Parts: sequence; structure tokens; C-alpha cells
Amino acid sequence: MLRLNLTASAVIAISTSAMAGYVVEEAPAWRGDSGTHLYQWENFTSASHETGPNFPENEPFPSGNAILFNFGSGAVISGEQNIYGYGGPLNIHAYAYTDIDTQDVVANISMHGTEILYDQVMLVWRDGIEGGEEGAIFGAASINHWEEVDYGGGNIGAIANVSYTFDLSGISADVLEIGIMLGTEGPHSSLDALTLDIRLGSVPAPGAMAVLALAGVVSGRRRRRR
Repeated sequence: MLRLNLTASAVIAISTSAMAGYVVEEAPAWRGDSGTHLYQWENFTSASHETGPNFPENEPFPSGNAILFNFGSGAVISGEQNIYGYGGPLNIHAYAYTDIDTQDVVANISMHGTEILYDQVMLVWRDGIEGGEEGAIFGAASINHWEEVDYGGGNIGAIANVSYTFDLSGISADVLEIGIMLGTEGPHSSLDALTLDIRLGSVPAPGAMAVLALAGVVSGRRRRRR
């Protein structure tokens, strides 16, 4: 991983070298299927958790289903509407909430400038019950695009598109709340875009639920006759 100490001239260079979305986004094969959700952020409006969340752009505003914060200090919104860590490293948290057990999550991240801490990106989860089960896992990473960039004055950074795949199917609890957490190596990093794909567990169709309910009644009657 490259470390970047930028001069004032390099700061100007990074803030004016715009990116838009992804060079390469690794969408899961199940994107758009029934029982999946997609949340996309590309034009950010809040650089700090103190000024509020960033809502996904593909959801009706304001969506309570997913939110994104930067908990790092010294960040600003750049002219390209990226979250730019001018005064310190970024500390990004993207949260999503569901009513059905989450099975798989794929996070795509587009960054430029100082690189993220690739091996520290993790998913935290909760079952949505106060005092209930919770945990954290690391996912499988894929570097979909990496390009070294010279910002001038000997300062080298990168444009990077990376995806992380998290398999939650082995968790016995119903995972109803998830959070993707990532940080950068230092200041002068820019979050250009982040996408969350979520695949939920299946639920019985209405007809099947009626059959299961009837089976429960019959079973109860049989037990009472004994």
C-alpha cells in the first residue's frame, strides 16, 4: 500500500482531478433479483457525522433503509461531491436495515488519493433486538481497478475500485442490521462512490405460510388428544 504526504500544490491537484463513479464495479450476479436490495451513494452532501447522514441516491429521500456517515475529522465535500479527507483520514460507516435475515452483502468502493486500509474493511451485524446478538466479520476482497496517480511534487496516490463479499448465511441469528466500516491510511483521500448489494433469505409465500399455520394447528390438536 502506498502512503501519501501531500503538499499544498498536491492538495489542489487531487481536488481538481475528478472521478465519477466506478472505473470497474463488480456487481453480484443476483443484483436486481427478488429478495435483494441495492443502495448507491455517488454525490455526497455531508462530510461529517455531525452534519448528518448521506442517504442513498437511488432511494426516495430521505430513506431510512440505509445511511452513510464519515466519522473522520477535517473532511469536506469536494467540487465533485466526494467526501474528501482534507485534514485527516476518512472513517466511513455505511449502515443498512432489513426486516428479513440477511444472507449476503457485496460492497463496492471507489476511492482516489491516499488509499484505504484494504485489510481492515469489515462488516458489523446485529439481530435488531436490544441486548441481542451481534458480531463482526471480514470479507473476501477483490481489486477491480488500481491505477497509480502522480499528484505532483513526488506525491503518489491511486485510483482504486475494490469490492468486498460477505457471506452471512452461517450466522444462526437473523441479521437485520449491517454496517460496512472502512478507513484510510491518512489525509487526502477521497470517497467517490460506495454501493451496497444485499441478498435476503427467502420467506414462505402467502399460500405456504397458510399451510404451515394449518400444520401447526393440526399438530397442536394431535398433541392435546394424547
